[in-house]
Amino acid sequence: MASVHKVPGSPWRAIIESAMYANSVRKTNMRELYEYSIRQPEVIVTTEPMYKPEVYGLPADAKVLVSNDGVIVGRTAKARRLVREMGAEKDKYMTILREAVYQFNKKETFLMEGIVGVHPDFMLRAQLVSQRTDAKNMLDWAFNFAPWMAPWTDTYEKSRNLDEQDIMVMADSDWSHPDFPDGLIIVDEMQNCIAILGLRYFGERKKGTLTLAWAIGVRQNMVACHGGIKKIGNNLPVAVFGLSGSGKSSITNSHDHDGTLNADEPVTVIHDDAFLIDLNSNFSVPIEPSLFDKTDAVAYEDPIIKYFYTAQNVGVTRLPDGQIKLVCEDIRNRNGRCIKTRDMFNHTDYCEKPGKVIWLQKDPSLPPVCKIKNPWLKVSMGASLSTMRAKGVENVDSREFGKLVIEPFANPFRVHPLMWDCQQFNKLFLSGTECYIMNTHAFGTPDELTDIPKSLSLKIMTELIRGTIEWKEWKAFQGLMIPKNGKELFGADFEKKYKPSRDRRYLSYLRERMQDRITFLTNKREAKDMDSVIIDPIVAARTIIDKILSEI
Repeated sequence: MASVHKVPGSPWRAIIESAMYANSVRKTNMRELYEYSIRQPEVIVTTEPMYKPEVYGLPADAKVLVSNDGVIVGRTAKARRLVREMGAEKDKYMTILREAVYQFNKKETFLMEGIVGVHPDFMLRAQLVSQRTDAKNMLDWAFNFAPWMAPWTDTYEKSRNLDEQDIMVMADSDWSHPDFPDGLIIVDEMQNCIAILGLRYFGERKKGTLTLAWAIGVRQNMVACHGGIKKIGNNLPVAVFGLSGSGKSSITNSHDHDGTLNADEPVTVIHDDAFLIDLNSNFSVPIEPSLFDKTDAVAYEDPIIKYFYTAQNVGVTRLPDGQIKLVCEDIRNRNGRCIKTRDMFNHTDYCEKPGKVIWLQKDPSLPPVCKIKNPWLKVSMGASLSTMRAKGVENVDSREFGKLVIEPFANPFRVHPLMWDCQQFNKLFLSGTECYIMNTHAFGTPDELTDIPKSLSLKIMTELIRGTIEWKEWKAFQGLMIPKNGKELFGADFEKKYKPSRDRRYLSYLRERMQDRITFLTNKREAKDMDSVIIDPIVAARTIIDKILSEI
């Protein structure tokens, strides 16, 4: 079987695991969680039918439940503390955690068991303990991964032994501490455990569990992927990596690429958010059986709602006939979410390793698409992936939205060292996987930008997969290539709008963006989480720009 029992190897694991066996804790199941959820004071029971509730042992007439948060409707990264980075403060945080557990165990709490991973190659037992007043979040957690019940347990029994402990998650949304007004998340990724204190947003439970699964996967010689992966026709899969708002889900889940695919190019989606690439077996597997997606594009009475299990941070309205319907499109607040089934499109639980990896960036200095030729540059451009934060998705200062930020491999949830990811992606690229950059935002300089429409990004994806793009060296950026036949494939004005120029303003801006990447990676190196071999290709490219600028 996938998980194994081991005596806790750290005080963090011992404190969190012990909390699960107090007299106040009782094991629960999907039906009980649903019954508690519909009585939870702040939960809204809509009249929207839940998708196939019988699969989860729920009543056939179960409805989509809505839970709405208050001030915070996104992730709070500043609350996270990694055990391996605590240094001299370990004793302080251990004392806080012990007291938190003591107070937590005075409440009536549920223990929900689940399974992380959907393929026998990677499945782990997981446990979530939280107060009974948190039933809706626990229900959502089980929908997002899988509850401990058939048919998932049948597959789990046949899964390979990973020699890893169960994942253990403790969540107490009522916890508070004067020193931590934004909450506190304590992570011991080597012992597969996490404590989420003072945060009620469901995404903290989902991503907290997911980060531990990714760390386990990397230890199993896998590549941890915060991205989407799909197959088109008989081509090798293509994987896209990007933060929320970069087009990751839109590109992954599109079944026709804005009408550019032919009937003999059917789309098969593996997942749009989280998967692992097994470098030993050369195939890819999703971690979650369902989707936790934004609802900003879900219109009123949208047919897609029939695929929902639950929703979070969305509006509702009561019709004259008494029906209670969902109102999405981020009208109530930004970052409305739902948990829905992958049955909304053709899907599978595994595929080959990707033949192409695409870094989705929102960096105006880059044209809509580039091909990366230099092997280490493939890694460095992923490790310095530049983008903009999606409004509402993260609980950060509003001034951060609209700014270019760097998020390595588009994974702000990583709890394992960054160098682990760099090493794993390098192995993937050395095995033959191609690498591209797609800028899905706008191109030019800050004072003169040309938008890149979604339709163009989808058309580019289609032609990348077909292999019809011809490439030429980008003389200003050593190691990158740009389309040679872009005008032919993407329209008469493609080169006019998106071809990199020798204009001094543009080249200076491109150099600034290169320097931002070099500075970021250099700081990581000084923190002993980066290697010079990853930085050198961008430094070499910047040197070429310096020479060109000196000649203009």
